[in-house]
Amino acid sequence: MNKENNKKKKFNKKLLLFGLPIFALSLVVALTCYSVFSATVSVHQPVSFSDTLEQVVTDCNSGETCLGQAITISNDGENPRTVSIVKTFGSEDIEVNYVGVLELTKKDSSWGLIGEPIELTYTVVGEEFEFSGVPTEYTLIYYKDGVVGIEGRLENPQPAIIVTSDIGNLPQSDDANLNADYSQAPDYYEHKVGAKLWAVPTEAILGGNVLDWSLMSEFYYETDLIFSFANANELTVLGNDFIEFYPTFTPNTYVDSGDYTFEFEFQ
Repeated sequence: MNKENNKKKKFNKKLLLFGLPIFALSLVVALTCYSVFSATVSVHQPVSFSDTLEQVVTDCNSGETCLGQAITISNDGENPRTVSIVKTFGSEDIEVNYVGVLELTKKDSSWGLIGEPIELTYTVVGEEFEFSGVPTEYTLIYYKDGVVGIEGRLENPQPAIIVTSDIGNLPQSDDANLNADYSQAPDYYEHKVGAKLWAVPTEAILGGNVLDWSLMSEFYYETDLIFSFANANELTVLGNDFIEFYPTFTPNTYVDSGDYTFEFEFQ
């Protein structure tokens, strides 16, 4: 009898030991995750640059301003993007600025272009707004629309804002041309929105800010809309839009002859 009991005890111990790994295995399975999440993110960078980021400016005389090649920053996304231009390397003997070039022209009563245009150079990025190309006896104005369309302008003439060095950002935030679309007929501008710059006879500005529309045939009107940013190095490119500017280099009058290299980062 004792022998049989001892056999049963040994057999039961074997069953108990054999069952332990099965219980442990079940416990491990129970601690695994419910499911697995996997994702592949395809990233698109909406900001792109023209292929003119490596330039050579030749025959730049000291004391004079030399124009580089046009650089275009494009944004094919829906939202605005801010881009900073940071000089990381270069000589302090050469001043660097960023300007835009815009043709202004006279227009007929149907808003068609007539006569020879003039070429306006203006600040795109800079703490002060500077410009050149306005004829003698003319004044550069910013025409900030309160309404859009020639009929609306004639019925509701807007004040002429004389452009000064401290005019600030263009266009201003309450300009109706920020809600227009000048890429459509009859203008077909490259930019849908922006600021209008006109050169008008100085005598056509009455009382400081009222335009004499009887002289409108002598006005030089915009052929595109522009942006200008009143800060040292930062600009904003609207969604589905672009900004084009030219770097200018002005060597100090007494700078030594030779090659000077500059490097800039777009951040």
